[in-house]
Amino acid sequence: MFYQADNLSLDVAVTGDSLITRRLAPYTEPDFLGLRDLIKKADIAFTNLEVVLGEVPDYPAEHCGGNWLGVPAYLADELAWMGFNLFSTANNHAADFGAGGVLATMKEMALRQLVHAGIGETLSEARRPAYLETPAARVALVAACSTLPPGHAAGEQRQDVQGRPGVNPLRFDVSFGLSPATFALLDRIAEESQIKAMRADRIKHGYDKQDSENEYRLLEHRFVATDEPGISTKPRQKDMQDILRWVKDAKRQADFCFVSLHAHEPNIEITRPAQFIETFSRACIDCGADGVFGHGPHVLRGIEIYKAKPIIYSLGNFIMQSSTMQRLPVAMYERYDVDPFSGTPADIFDNRLQKELIRQNRIYYESCVVRLRYKQGELHTAVLHPIHLGLTSARPSQGRPLLARGEMADRILSDVVSLSEIYGTKFEVESGLARVVLD
Repeated sequence: MFYQADNLSLDVAVTGDSLITRRLAPYTEPDFLGLRDLIKKADIAFTNLEVVLGEVPDYPAEHCGGNWLGVPAYLADELAWMGFNLFSTANNHAADFGAGGVLATMKEMALRQLVHAGIGETLSEARRPAYLETPAARVALVAACSTLPPGHAAGEQRQDVQGRPGVNPLRFDVSFGLSPATFALLDRIAEESQIKAMRADRIKHGYDKQDSENEYRLLEHRFVATDEPGISTKPRQKDMQDILRWVKDAKRQADFCFVSLHAHEPNIEITRPAQFIETFSRACIDCGADGVFGHGPHVLRGIEIYKAKPIIYSLGNFIMQSSTMQRLPVAMYERYDVDPFSGTPADIFDNRLQKELIRQNRIYYESCVVRLRYKQGELHTAVLHPIHLGLTSARPSQGRPLLARGEMADRILSDVVSLSEIYGTKFEVESGLARVVLD
């Protein structure tokens, strides 16, 4: 054995979404510095960078991911100070400031030599893996996003037309299953409302396609007649196959390959991922990925051990400081009923807190850092360290993570244990930590 990497041993710290708008380095609470130490000791420290670097680097896009998140580029240095060295940039905020914002983030990350995946000048570039060289191993990251505002997906380049900077998309299709009797009623509704006649005219002139038997499209939704009613979601095959092609490539080019997926979409309840997320994540493992890191819904979801590899469906928020943005476009003021010329950002966030009840719920401010240890290329341990973001703290402090202790830690770990039951995952919980029981 000549190289350290021949051991195929790796220590990985995994976190969720980092919506960072303020510095981290000034703070000295023991539970904050302890968290930093936990992250810095890992060979690989991963987070989802859910902001645009450059502080309003371009015109705000018409459609954003919920809030136009343009922040000063030096905040990337704060995340590096925290210990992070591997980033997903594929999320629903990556193109909040259009193509210019995507390019600005790429430029600022390159200037700092911070490794990231999931955005690019073209679709091919956004799909490609990023590689991080460490003494322990060469690590690849493929990052994608399913929660895509219009215009955020990267576009491919041709010989005669330039590509579009944007996000690596994993699009999906949704079907609403109805019993045959209810399906017949849907047809009557469409006929009486004249939606059916309008659609027939579009089909006649070639603007739309005829539905297949037992299928009906109404108000941009697909309904099917079935004996098993409910919601069904499937990843678009072209997107999934393109992404999996790069997963297979990355596994041959690196010692370890990880996949990041930013996906808000629930299977009815926010804490359960939609079917297409589970399908895609398992397919990544089948193609050689050593783990899948999920984020997006801003709450915890379950953990699955699939073929001895971890699928972390969501680690919620690691940093959530969106309520201290300083500069916002007119559209944000209008969305929250604040006069754009006499109002201030604090007025927006006061109104937003009252309207979006999830921001008053503890699950929005409680999460975990997962430490994964691999030996000889196999998952050896997976340990959960609970954290909190200050649910009851004032706005200037709220959103910065601290290690959770006592009853709060026990409650957070209990949440993860419960959410993981559907996947058959077992845990040993002791001394404020949870260890996944591996076969």
